[in-house]
Amino acid sequence: MESLITTITNAKFIYNSSITTNKIKSQNGEIIQTGIGDILLLFLLINNKLISSPLYFNLSIVIDNIGKLNNITNAFEFKLQLLNKICAHDKIIFYYDKATFDYTNKWTSKLNNITNFSLMHNYFDLVNPFQQEYIIFHTKCRFRGEFNYSDLKKCIKNFCKNFKTNYTIIILGERCMPRNFESDLHKITTIYDELHELKSNNNVIDLSIDNIYDNLNFENYCKDMSIIHHAKTNILVGHGGQYCNSIIFGKGLIVFTQPNLIGGFNTDKIDKCYIYLDMNSFFQKINTEYSVV
Repeated sequence: MESLITTITNAKFIYNSSITTNKIKSQNGEIIQTGIGDILLLFLLINNKLISSPLYFNLSIVIDNIGKLNNITNAFEFKLQLLNKICAHDKIIFYYDKATFDYTNKWTSKLNNITNFSLMHNYFDLVNPFQQEYIIFHTKCRFRGEFNYSDLKKCIKNFCKNFKTNYTIIILGERCMPRNFESDLHKITTIYDELHELKSNNNVIDLSIDNIYDNLNFENYCKDMSIIHHAKTNILVGHGGQYCNSIIFGKGLIVFTQPNLIGGFNTDKIDKCYIYLDMNSFFQKINTEYSVV
């Protein structure tokens, strides 16, 4: 506990030892979820003047999950680096309340009011790393409930075997998902093996990493946001960090997902955003835009 507080204060953030979850909620404060996408969206809302700071981060999320995640210290330090980049130090307050662990989700109702998704770009140096035009296929695959991952993977593998484009293809994300409490809870997997079939007929640059989840690297993350930003489109399935990153930093995306995973976005305000709830329509859109066959 003391080492975490020292890490927080060394990073110039505020730690409040007396505040509680119930007090924050009684004052209509926002207790943030700790996913990368959640953090980015919350500060995008602040920049769009749709919610106000400060936001609150309960250290119970970190301390009481030790042993459930493989490298929780790495994950926490990564999020501090992200927060350091995108927010002033007085806009987030850390506290510890084991007795009442809860998030607030009032902010999600504001997502449909975002009019400017590019405000987060000002915090990043989005340099194009490639000379040629390219499209991205993301490896991460996260749905909910009893979703049929097996059928999805078979369909993606078959599509990738036959897909041919004149654009360079970037494969981005993790190759495998480590087993831990969080990945099991959310049923997170990857479609890397299936996307590997794209190499049969295309020029593919494979930038995937074996295991990002347990080895978060902020410098690599910033490079990935540049790659996402300069792609013709980002192609992905499900929801999660890659979905939020592509909406915030990308110039276009093609997504297959489920109705309850779209989020509260007004997709009319997102440039070249194509969201499909039917897998065949998803594949057809990719073919229409980028196939040479």
